[in-house]
Amino acid sequence: MLQVTMDFFKLPLVSRGLHLVKSMACILRSSKYVRNFGSLARSIVFNSSRRDVDGAIIQNSQCLSTGLTKSLATQAVPSHSHNDSNLDKSLKRLDHDVRRTGRITRRELEIVLEELRHTRSATSTQSLLIIRCCGNLVPEASPEVRTQLVEEIWKTLENIGVPMDVSHYNALLRVYLENEHLFSPTDFLANMEHKGVEPNRVTYQRLISRYCQHGDIEGATRILEFMREKQLPVNENVFNALIMGHSQADDMESASGILGVMQQAGLEPSADTYTTLLCGYAKKGDIDAIAKTLEQCDAKDIQLLDRDYMEVIYSLAINNHLEHVDKLIDRMRQTAGYNQDAVNLILRLVNCGHEDLGYKILLTMPRPSRSDGEQGFVGSFFIRQLVKANRPVEKIISICDKLEKEDLNPRALLVAVECSIQSRNIDQACALMHTMKENNIPIRQHYFWPLLASHRDNVNDVLDILSRMCTEFGLTAGGETLKDYVIPSLEKQSSDQIISRLRSCGITTATAASALVNYRLNMNMIAEAAQTAMRYRAFYSASSLRRPLVQAYLHTEDRDSFISILRQIHDSVDRAVLADDDSASVVPDRTELVGNFILDIASVSHNRVRRIEVILQGLVEQGLGLSNSSAERLQEKLGEELTSEISNLLGKLTSGELVPTTLTRPTPPPPAAMDEGQLLKIQKMLEEKGESTRGIKRQLLLLYCRNRDLEKAEQIMKELEADNFVFTGGIYAHMLELYAHHDKLEEVQSILKKLQEKEPDFAMDSSKIIKIVTLLIKCDKVPEAINFLNEHSGERKLEDRTFQYSAACWRLLNSLAEQGKCDDLKQVFDTLVKCEYIEVNNVLLGPMIKVHVVRNDLAKALEEFELFCQKYRATPWKNELACKIIQAEDAEALQKLTDLSTQVHGEVNSLYDLVFAFVECGRIRQARKILETPGLRSRPQRLNSICERYQQEGMVASLEGLVEVTRDISHIDRSDIYYHLLRSYCKSKDADKALGLWTRMQEEDVQASDEFLSTLGNFLKKEGREVPFVIPEIVEAPPIADVHRGDRNSHGAQETGTGLTAAQKFKQALRKNNLDDALLHKQFIESTADQSLSVSDLSTLIEGLVRADRCGEASKVALGMLERGLFPVSHVLRFLLSRLAIAGDIDTVTAIGSLLTPENKKRASFDNRLCHANIVAGKATEYLRMLTAEIENAEESDLEQLAQKFPRGGAIGILTNHPELHLDYEQMALKYVEKGITAPINVLWTHLFAKGQDAAAKKIWDEYLVGSPRIMFQHILQEAREARDENIPRKLIAVLGCAAVSEGSRGSAHSCLIDVLVNTEKYEDALVALEEAVKDVCLENINRITLLKLQNGLLKQGKTFPYEVPVKNTKSSSSSSSDDEPSSDEKKQ
Repeated sequence: MLQVTMDFFKLPLVSRGLHLVKSMACILRSSKYVRNFGSLARSIVFNSSRRDVDGAIIQNSQCLSTGLTKSLATQAVPSHSHNDSNLDKSLKRLDHDVRRTGRITRRELEIVLEELRHTRSATSTQSLLIIRCCGNLVPEASPEVRTQLVEEIWKTLENIGVPMDVSHYNALLRVYLENEHLFSPTDFLANMEHKGVEPNRVTYQRLISRYCQHGDIEGATRILEFMREKQLPVNENVFNALIMGHSQADDMESASGILGVMQQAGLEPSADTYTTLLCGYAKKGDIDAIAKTLEQCDAKDIQLLDRDYMEVIYSLAINNHLEHVDKLIDRMRQTAGYNQDAVNLILRLVNCGHEDLGYKILLTMPRPSRSDGEQGFVGSFFIRQLVKANRPVEKIISICDKLEKEDLNPRALLVAVECSIQSRNIDQACALMHTMKENNIPIRQHYFWPLLASHRDNVNDVLDILSRMCTEFGLTAGGETLKDYVIPSLEKQSSDQIISRLRSCGITTATAASALVNYRLNMNMIAEAAQTAMRYRAFYSASSLRRPLVQAYLHTEDRDSFISILRQIHDSVDRAVLADDDSASVVPDRTELVGNFILDIASVSHNRVRRIEVILQGLVEQGLGLSNSSAERLQEKLGEELTSEISNLLGKLTSGELVPTTLTRPTPPPPAAMDEGQLLKIQKMLEEKGESTRGIKRQLLLLYCRNRDLEKAEQIMKELEADNFVFTGGIYAHMLELYAHHDKLEEVQSILKKLQEKEPDFAMDSSKIIKIVTLLIKCDKVPEAINFLNEHSGERKLEDRTFQYSAACWRLLNSLAEQGKCDDLKQVFDTLVKCEYIEVNNVLLGPMIKVHVVRNDLAKALEEFELFCQKYRATPWKNELACKIIQAEDAEALQKLTDLSTQVHGEVNSLYDLVFAFVECGRIRQARKILETPGLRSRPQRLNSICERYQQEGMVASLEGLVEVTRDISHIDRSDIYYHLLRSYCKSKDADKALGLWTRMQEEDVQASDEFLSTLGNFLKKEGREVPFVIPEIVEAPPIADVHRGDRNSHGAQETGTGLTAAQKFKQALRKNNLDDALLHKQFIESTADQSLSVSDLSTLIEGLVRADRCGEASKVALGMLERGLFPVSHVLRFLLSRLAIAGDIDTVTAIGSLLTPENKKRASFDNRLCHANIVAGKATEYLRMLTAEIENAEESDLEQLAQKFPRGGAIGILTNHPELHLDYEQMALKYVEKGITAPINVLWTHLFAKGQDAAAKKIWDEYLVGSPRIMFQHILQEAREARDENIPRKLIAVLGCAAVSEGSRGSAHSCLIDVLVNTEKYEDALVALEEAVKDVCLENINRITLLKLQNGLLKQGKTFPYEVPVKNTKSSSSSSSDDEPSSDEKKQ
């Protein structure tokens, strides 16, 4: 390409250079030569000189960032402005990292490349900076990897049409040089010419460097001659390149001769020049020449920087002259920035296999100091690079061992394992974990999750990892591991095949089946899950299956499969102990467990009445009962939607008479009770043998009574009477219930007479009394009914009332209300309350309002409503009453009703209730005025619930009114209202109105959801109407476990599909309590660099997951936050830790604790939670041993921390739940006392004192606590209040009187005594106790609530309270007993 005369090439190499310089002398003398032409950075490098990087990137990064910002501000690309902003943020982060450390990571560059491909837009300035970052700024990556990365970036920039000029080609050349990439300069120039880009002098200088880098002086000379012909100036970089070229050609004489040539050209060799020459000598291992050259530098006062010496060291290393390195290390001055330069050198050395030299350099780095003054750990970056470079495992372990033994990094091996796992290197990770195991460091199964996730597309790899986890490391794969990381790889196989393959890896059949059922449910494959559950006997955990089972049922409405799985859960609860030999958990109440599932379904208001009814029917068919509390909560949740069918079903389910049906099992359990056929068969056998059949007939009689079979019962009764059978009061009671059920009043009265004669003191249960009273009232015998209630009144435990009983009471009262019998109803109600047949609640109060509404006496209804609000804080029949008042247009009454509701439910809820009442009455204008109230907060859940009710009850007019009311109300999302109205139109097959609704939404600028359009489109097609839009395909959201498999572009499409960012969608999902969507959006946000979630947002997500019993996912989010240095909101973290502790999940609690600072642990009451977790898991003995070992091995400096972290509340739990450990605990506490820590012995004292073991408590008090200024006794006060034992606080007051505790502490004890006396209605004694207390402490130190309770009690007795209750918060008690008390959950231990 360049023509040069033959004479020029006949000269020796040095002479050629001199000749060239002489021939260019005029250029060098005449042109304005800028010595510091290398402001872009030195383009000629020897083995990637670091000064080049700093000059080109670090020094110019500020102007690049400024230019970048201005470029973004002036360029208008409407369709990508948001995406450009994202790329801008990523580049600014790169710029920040370069400024701070002089390097960036490969992952950061890959993120930028992903962002570039995603946005398909970049400015010229942005693209230039991206290219520049692919060289020495990524020292952790090998040159080959960096080159591959820059070529991918270049290709992407060309594909998206970014205009690239000569500066981009020059940047690419520099990256090639830094990466020592082999390329053809002529091809490079040809490509530039093809693109119409004219090379400049920088291009030629870098092409010279390319030739010199490989010792091709002739190629470099051709470029030099061409530059001379074009009169392009030459600077120092060219001469440095020539030095490098001669060095690479093993001609050091010519290389050193260039120094003289430079001086002849009027250029003084710089530190860069000498560094290049020194690197040439280093390549030869000529230490003498190096020493001589360094002396020349010293003589000329040329200061080489530490990074210059590092370049020479690197050159010695890669050429295997390690014996000379120490001499150069000694010359380094460790000036500012030394550590960062050393890090970069170490990373490069590791890539070249010289980790031993890297370790030597590491030892020269000054160690950083922590905030507490201690030396920080070093070398983590070194370990990670060893792992990433896939160095031999033996070498990695050796260096980790050195770092740990020399106390440079005690966590070295853990860092190596963590990085290896993240790198997805199976063999390397397993080898390192074996070393951990040998060092007695516990291996957790979640260490294998990243390995499993990264190989999920390869079934054999996944099973290999699982097998190694179980066999080599002795870990038991849990359900979460199998469900989230193993089974997804096997999902195409049948259930039997999956379980078989898991068994081959050492997984038990039960564990595999349980995990597979969980997975199938998460995929909404409820039928397949039911088949597996029926086929394999296992412990099916209610807590882990609760959410997915409910979700799968709501998705499929497959009732039979739902009931089948619920039955397996019900039957397997007693296997919980078998599933965990160490478990100390109590087997839960099956009826309560079943109830929780039903309540979850009831929480989803859509179509819930129908769903609940069919499920309850299924439970009856299976013989699965419900607990009374579950039935009551379900009734409260349904409220006015409660139907008689559901009420009857709940009555059957809570009767206690249901017996689970027999399942088709190989060994079915025996029936709990004999049925009619079995009893008749036994009766026949006895008759044939001539034996007495009275016992069997008695059982038959009771069976017929339970079955309400009057005819057979009477027949058996006659037979028994003929056989002179003696009827007991219990049998008569059963007959009474049977006759009452069939409305046989005369027979009831006859049986009552017989019962009275037989057993005059017989105590009839409340349920039978209510049934008899109902019959009397039904026969219009109200006075007799009231007398009957009074005659049979007695002590009754209200808490033992069943739901069936409460429903019977409501039906009794409601029947009178519907007849408008106001006086009769009041008498019956008052009698029921007075005789404690009922506990007053909103449901039972409803008929008391309804009776007046039925009589159109709204004034009296409102009067009663006010009474109930004030007396019971209840608002029965509020909505119906409000509608009646609105229809009567009584504004004053309506205002009064709203004010009363506000006192109970708060202003916002009451206003929304009023809005709905106006809507139901067709008063749109009034409803709208309320919604326009300034500051009225949105309640989307209230709106959604009322829409569900309107739709289910066919209240189309109310839905239409709600649409009108909410128009132009900005804080209300109307899309749900439109959707429910659409479904109503579809139900009534009104196609015109349905289509008109879509048109109206366009007019009002309401965005129709995909669900809306799909429902409308399918409805129009079904009705034979034309669909004027494309029906969207509704795609179900993938499970959380599939996020890693998803395509980011799909998220991107979702992101740009609406006006909301992913962060806004995340918050919206949280507001709607849609946790699955929230997790999906979180995954997307974390996979990009343009958005982030706040600590508050993530904490809200954690709290929601915990409340939904999804503690595993909540723990993952919390651990992710803590690993990034983010601390969840304190109360949320405490909530999570409490739930984990209650579940006995020691591993997760410990994992979270490992990431908490001592201060954070204190705020979260961490040690109490950890102690509680050990107690629940049956590990109290081991935990106590751990506490003992800690104090035995503690140094003087550790004592303060040990004192702070001792679990005071948890220790109470150990003493309460494990009396066999008292002696061990006391020995441990005494060891703490020996070290000056009294908290453990204080806890033992409170326990003994509260349990009445006075002698033992006094001994501890006298020996260890009597002189202590800080005494904890909150547990004693708690025990006293719960037992209502006044002697406990009296004894405590006497003890504290001789102690050096604060006045606030003594005030707490006095408050407890007064509280106990007030709670037992001993008001006069309480007043005396108060008079004694104020002699000891000031009144402000007595609990204000206690004083108010005493004051009210005395006023009820017509007595005066002689003190003035202090104003709230006048003085906060500073009781020493309250500082480190257990949280509420710990108090329950």
